[in-house]
Amino acid sequence: MSRDSATVNGYELAYSLDGHPDRPVVVLSHSLATCMDLWAYQVPLLAHRFRVLRYDLRGHGRSAAPGNAYTFEELASDVAALLDHLQIKRAAFVGLSIGGMIGQTFALQYPDKLSGLVLCSTGSRTEPQAKKTMEDRLHQVRTEGMKSQVQATLTRWFSSKFIEEAPATMAWVSDLILATSVDGYAGCVHAIQALDLTDALSEVQAKTLVIPGELDLGFPENVSRVIQQKIPLSDLILLKGAAHLGNVEQAHRFNEILLDFLVRISR
Repeated sequence: MSRDSATVNGYELAYSLDGHPDRPVVVLSHSLATCMDLWAYQVPLLAHRFRVLRYDLRGHGRSAAPGNAYTFEELASDVAALLDHLQIKRAAFVGLSIGGMIGQTFALQYPDKLSGLVLCSTGSRTEPQAKKTMEDRLHQVRTEGMKSQVQATLTRWFSSKFIEEAPATMAWVSDLILATSVDGYAGCVHAIQALDLTDALSEVQAKTLVIPGELDLGFPENVSRVIQQKIPLSDLILLKGAAHLGNVEQAHRFNEILLDFLVRISR
């Protein structure tokens, strides 16, 4: 598991590349306030069949935070620049939450670089009430730091049953949240507040799989249905028994769904 960094768009972006160089590439893009480690349950299985590229978003994990207000165009161009740096022509893109929003933008801006798209627990437009909620969270983070978000975030991300059954996992995810820089968090929230992609999604050309979590209150199934109905070559599979971070809460089930799709589109 090699960890490295590249200078893209004027800042240091951390990434990790696993699997045989001759295999098709899959990019994994994590959620807000975590890092590439969030995909730890997926890498062993994926790297068996693919070349797996994970990276840390701006101001997350080991990536630098250039400023404190980002756009999805910038976040998608980070991925394009990283692929160019690594001389990778095309890749499938798997994005979770904000990662899925980056994936939609990437599909619209760089169709020639995309071999397939997986959108997990994500949305395509931020409504006014959600913008207000995010503004409140941002204020809290700026005054009290990332620790102010841990409990509420865990409650949103996981079912109460899983929170109770997996205290060690909760401690791990808590540490990922706490390790996120305030500027990185703020910059990404800024992007999410401006999210408005729904009407453009009919232009996405890539084969797409949408995976909402059955118990995700923040991004319920109907939000994913909107995305799936807009993207021409798309399917939707509901991840049973999972809230927002389905790749952690229902890792085995998630992996089977993901791998089946990626193997089919790579044939």
